[in-house]
Amino acid sequence: MARCYLLRCRLSFSRCKKNMNNLILSLVPRFTKLQILVLRQSTPQLQDEAVEKIADYCHDLLKLDLSKSFRLTDRSLYALARGCPDLVKLNISGCSAFSDTALGYLAGFCQKLQVLNLCGCGQQLIQH
Repeated sequence: MARCYLLRCRLSFSRCKKNMNNLILSLVPRFTKLQILVLRQSTPQLQDEAVEKIADYCHDLLKLDLSKSFRLTDRSLYALARGCPDLVKLNISGCSAFSDTALGYLAGFCQKLQVLNLCGCGQQLIQH
């Protein structure tokens, strides 16, 4: 498999139907210059550990699509805030487990963020 150390690249795993979490855990360290990553899911597979791995290795990430990642929690947003401060677009539509505190933390660290898609995140974000 080609490594993406020097090239700026885009990866999409949106058609991945099985083992997305394990695939991300094993591949992400090879793509340190990744700028765009699409992990849109039809069946929730992605877990916090995978997003933490992305944040550990993909510091140049600009756009990330985590839509319909129902299993993700605040841990993912905290990891992205620390590891991917240059994010300009984040899609977490359909994710309902994030708190407003974690979103505030993300916004504080990712000051270049221009688009944050929260569509379908439910009432949890606006209720205290």
